[in-house]
Amino acid sequence: MNTKSDAPSSSKEFDKVYSSAFLHWLWGDTRIPKELQDLVANNHPKTSLELGCGLGRFSSFMAEQGIKATGIDFSGVAIEKARKRIEDSLQKPSLLVGDVTNLAMLKEPFDVAFDIGCFHCLNEVDQQKYEQEVYRLLKPGATLLIWALNHAPIGIKLNPDYMARVFSASFHLKKSAFSRRRIIGSHWYWLVRKD
Repeated sequence: MNTKSDAPSSSKEFDKVYSSAFLHWLWGDTRIPKELQDLVANNHPKTSLELGCGLGRFSSFMAEQGIKATGIDFSGVAIEKARKRIEDSLQKPSLLVGDVTNLAMLKEPFDVAFDIGCFHCLNEVDQQKYEQEVYRLLKPGATLLIWALNHAPIGIKLNPDYMARVFSASFHLKKSAFSRRRIIGSHWYWLVRKD
């Protein structure tokens, strides 16, 4: 289910996936990636922003570490399910319905941001809007961690050179690492916000 025609890409399509008793397991995550754990250990953030949080598991992990965590997703169904899942938790992230290309509702500068599977769903125009919004919302020197498929569902080939170009105005690509996460060729990207 990794081709352009199979993959959900709109809010409506993701609402359908998250409404399904089965489909959301194909696109969801239950394990906390080591890269995200390292982001916490290496940066000691007080605040975090998750872009494309889905069911909120990663933002919940951040909140459990004592971090003031915010998660954004454009699927209202995913956010509703995420809020229900955490209603009895002591440490809760703030989970909001929103578009990662227009985050006007957020003002706070964040210590770190992360995106585990959202960026590769964006077209080139939306990638630029995303880059501008994340730049606006991160503190100077803050890290943006992205996991993205090498072949985006919408047909764009993503690689370190491409990512460095997209983010060149506002971020340095500090490093990248090939991954077989979900058994599909992909990369982790560590981008650092310029001053």
